[in-house]
Amino acid sequence: MSSQTDKDEIATANTTPSGQKPAIRLRVWPALVILLLQFIASQIVSAFGSTNIHSAIGLAVVPISAAVLLALWWLALSRAPILDRILGLLLLAVTIWCVKYSRGTMLLTFAVPAMTTGLVLILALTSRLRWAVVRWVTVAYVLGCAGVFVSLRVDEIGSGLAPVVSWRWSPTEVESSAAIPVLKANRTAVLPAQAGPADWPGFRGPARDGILPGTRFSTDWSTAPRELWRKPIGSGWSSFTAVGDYVFTQEQRGTEELVTCYEAATGADVWVNRTPAEFKDDMGLGPRATPTFSDGKLYTQGCTGVLQCLDAATGNTLWKRDLTKDAGARVPGYGFSSSPLILGGLVITFAGRSEGKSAVAYDRATGEVAWRAGHNTAVYTSPQLFVIAGVPQVLMVCDYGLQSFVPETGAPLIDYPWEAEINPRCVQPVVADDRVMVGTTGFMSARMLHVQHSDAAWTVKEEWTSKKFRPYFNDGVLYKGFYYGFDGERLACVDIKTGERRWEGKRYGGQLVFLADMEMLLVLDDAGDVALVPVTPERFSETARFKAISGKTWNHPTIAHGRLFVRNAAEAACFELPVLK
Repeated sequence: MSSQTDKDEIATANTTPSGQKPAIRLRVWPALVILLLQFIASQIVSAFGSTNIHSAIGLAVVPISAAVLLALWWLALSRAPILDRILGLLLLAVTIWCVKYSRGTMLLTFAVPAMTTGLVLILALTSRLRWAVVRWVTVAYVLGCAGVFVSLRVDEIGSGLAPVVSWRWSPTEVESSAAIPVLKANRTAVLPAQAGPADWPGFRGPARDGILPGTRFSTDWSTAPRELWRKPIGSGWSSFTAVGDYVFTQEQRGTEELVTCYEAATGADVWVNRTPAEFKDDMGLGPRATPTFSDGKLYTQGCTGVLQCLDAATGNTLWKRDLTKDAGARVPGYGFSSSPLILGGLVITFAGRSEGKSAVAYDRATGEVAWRAGHNTAVYTSPQLFVIAGVPQVLMVCDYGLQSFVPETGAPLIDYPWEAEINPRCVQPVVADDRVMVGTTGFMSARMLHVQHSDAAWTVKEEWTSKKFRPYFNDGVLYKGFYYGFDGERLACVDIKTGERRWEGKRYGGQLVFLADMEMLLVLDDAGDVALVPVTPERFSETARFKAISGKTWNHPTIAHGRLFVRNAAEAACFELPVLK
């Protein structure tokens, strides 16, 4: 019917008394309806989505679906001349292919909706102009879009899987990191032999659980916490380790991985340790692990597999190992990311991707390999000590599932296969007595496992599985029977007895610290904002917020001696937390 109607309208127009060529009036309203539906779908995904699967739907599925519908409209219902319909669609397809071929698939998440939306709006706004004018305006727009997007470069994946882009002639992340002023400091830090109660000696604090006891400060942030210092920093997703008057971290500058020491009060350079190494993946540039302080030493893990023991006072290397050799493992796609764990006389780290060698322990004094253990599996998480069923053990959450080892010997204990399907498991495990919670993002879920031990045998049974809670790389904390963490990028509260989600809050992303004495979460979101969220299973609320740093921020925050330390791949800052009056 529609086709016959179009023919009748054209036939009528062709019989004009003047004999002039009839004006072409496009039927644009279906395309505008498609754009409206695309906008509504995108808003729904943004408002209610939380995981990377939802992000993929919003970034790719929705705009591609809209583009297909618009192509069908253009070919069948637009009323444009047949030759223009075919050539126009070919021009758009060739342009999109050129963008994909020259700049990568990720850029299409911006290019496709920009081109299709812009074209429809142009056709709507120019509907009363002569077709020749409309034709060349749209061609110019498509070619202009192609020029813009071919001029862009995808640097890495940002929050919500959106690509982080820059002009192709601007400095790359490697070039920018190399351009940061060279650290020349070679001073000596005056450190205690052991970390004190107000220190933050490694990844996620003394117990690696993200919980900070013994600290209270004012939550009145009507005036933001006072900034003590701010400085550019090399790329990386490491966090700060804070001991005494100093902080330590890891960063990438040019073709070197650095371990750096700064004065906590001023940010002044103290010392730097350099290793020729460079790692970059889709997530960004630089090391992922956080230094571990113990007995005046600093233990660090680089992205390419360099494990070091440093004198924490001077940064001098005491011993160095290479995980690619010791574990027979290739550098993982996301780099070696485990922060070393110190247990007695051992340094334990995860290597992954090598049967019988996924976990490796070294002698603290000499750096010699003490034991190797674990199935061939990808491992992004860090080793953590737990007591389960009365037995101390090093727990490893990995793509294989769940494994644990005797700390002194590496002898296997728990062995629970639960293969990750698409995305790697990245969050630290949570243990409540003899129960272990393992989180997985995407199409999978969180699962609570009941672990039992009798007659030297370990059994693991599933208590519950919940698809309402799918953490990715954002760690959480356990408090009074509830887990406060992230369902994808949204902060959420989960009842660990049932797996039911009690509430879902804002889409923060980022990382958090639990202030135990204040019953408050301090959240550093993925845009560099710091927020305070009361810990209660009743409802979500936000008490205070301020802007700390700018840019993609996936690093854990650190609190020590009344100061808040934050960083990302570009800058670091320190704030004085307001005194409680």
